[in-house]
Amino acid sequence: MARETVQSVERAFKIIEFMSERGVAGVREIAHETGLNVTVVHRLLATLVEAGYADKQMETDKYLLTYKMLAVSSAIQQQNSVVKLVHPYLKRLSYDCKETVHFVERVGSNIRYLDKITPTANIFATGSRIGLELPLAGTAVGKAILAELEEGEVKKIWNESDVLKYTPHTICDLDTLLYQLQETRRTGFAYDREEREMGLSCVGVSIPDYRGIYSYGISISAPLTRLQEKALEEVGQHLWQTKEKVSAIIGKKK
Repeated sequence: MARETVQSVERAFKIIEFMSERGVAGVREIAHETGLNVTVVHRLLATLVEAGYADKQMETDKYLLTYKMLAVSSAIQQQNSVVKLVHPYLKRLSYDCKETVHFVERVGSNIRYLDKITPTANIFATGSRIGLELPLAGTAVGKAILAELEEGEVKKIWNESDVLKYTPHTICDLDTLLYQLQETRRTGFAYDREEREMGLSCVGVSIPDYRGIYSYGISISAPLTRLQEKALEEVGQHLWQTKEKVSAIIGKKK
């Protein structure tokens, strides 16, 4: 009985995670994509609807998550002391550079977006959002974290990750990644030049936690045309200053 309860929770979260990515979806589509039985999906969706976390569109018989789910995630974010501590520095960085700023944490072989600041000017739409997870090797900030690891661990993470070719510039071989990580260790900065989204460039740095482990990172995202050499140098200075300030408040004291 206990195991059945645990399985129900696991399956419910599998559905929630799929719907958070897809948006609106029908029972059979969810069952097909998650590998769950149609009857199980129908029962769990009914439970989510009854609890107020999902809703059923009467005209299409499809389901979507409600704002009650967003309220829970927002409350978690507000209670996350790390995010609360770092947020003012991210706002300042975004204001100074007039670009989008992200704060992430490492989750296994992925990074997870914890905070995102979008400037009031120079707005450039990106596919990132709070809660989204992406492979470490697929982002600038993820590569900044990888650069802090031994090569053997980097190879292990690479082998555990899904290597998807998003653009013609996506890194799809380990040797190229290892070369870039060498450059990151030398300069302190990691880059994503249209590797995930065409026209988008990112620069990232790693941030240590209270144990001295590089569990966090900060990045700046902007159109490739705006992050040319001169602008990139200025952005890099602001980013490095923010790294030092944030490391001082959440990182291991020297």
